[in-house]
Amino acid sequence: MGLRFQKRISIFPGFRLNLSKSGVSGSVGPRGADVNIGRHGVTTNASIPGTGLSYRQKMGSRGSKLGILTLVGALAFAAYKNADKIIGFFGSGPHAAHVTRTNSASIVTQNVITSAKVATGVRYVHRGGSDLRDLPKASAKVLKKEPKGQQVQLVAMSGAWAEVRDGKLTGWMRTSVLGEAPPQ
Repeated sequence: MGLRFQKRISIFPGFRLNLSKSGVSGSVGPRGADVNIGRHGVTTNASIPGTGLSYRQKMGSRGSKLGILTLVGALAFAAYKNADKIIGFFGSGPHAAHVTRTNSASIVTQNVITSAKVATGVRYVHRGGSDLRDLPKASAKVLKKEPKGQQVQLVAMSGAWAEVRDGKLTGWMRTSVLGEAPPQ
């Protein structure tokens, strides 16, 4: 029995980097309808997920028209299924971040809709070095590191996140680092 190694790394939706013992290749398109480009040439793959049925064709041979058709189909399908992720990947345009607020607010941040409840009151930071972020997600840009005991004004609550105001700066913090009383 020979030694095998294979690792797939998703670069962005619809594009994967494939690492194996025999080399590096790239796959474009969703799994089940993708095109692989590597040192052995270009190969198209089509399969029906969960059935074990698949078709593989090396481009440049007799079935090159089928390969090109599969490539176009795979790219179109990947773009359709991952349009919001692709838009978010390429940065913040006029469509990337939008916030509206009423008594029970809908917050749309990079095409992710969360329900937020408008809240008021004072909260205190209970964990020093806690991040104040521009969006309610862990990968969002850090606006400021808040010290332990810092008093902030509560604006809204959304699940594990609280929108707070620290002076003129408004951002999002995890609710777990905030308390109603000053820390001891």
